[in-house]
Amino acid sequence: CAHSKPLKISTCVLIAIKDNGLDMRNDVAIEFEIDSAPMLATLLLKVEEETFLRNTPAQINNPNCWIAMIPSPKLDDQGIRVDSNSDITAALSNFDINVARIKLNATCVECTSPGMETLAETWST
Repeated sequence: CAHSKPLKISTCVLIAIKDNGLDMRNDVAIEFEIDSAPMLATLLLKVEEETFLRNTPAQINNPNCWIAMIPSPKLDDQGIRVDSNSDITAALSNFDINVARIKLNATCVECTSPGMETLAETWST
């Protein structure tokens, strides 16, 4: 796409310590920006034949319909698969991602530690 936008992931991290004369509060905003990250994966799904045949052409494009066709394994009362040798019903393999460039930006929102502003600037690329 000629007009694609980068993926931005941001979070805030707060580290505060107040003990034995030490009073530190560092609130840092961290943002990752990914320009381009093409992904390729192999997905294996075992679906129930009857459920598949009941789907209409309009439902084929709905991911929720595909998920509903995957038979769930038998689980015990703790949610653990009863028969570990039973067939795998869904698998993701050969997951490849190629990240061209990641930009990291760290900004001190409220930092009391000496040098934290410098560290945030150093992290920013």
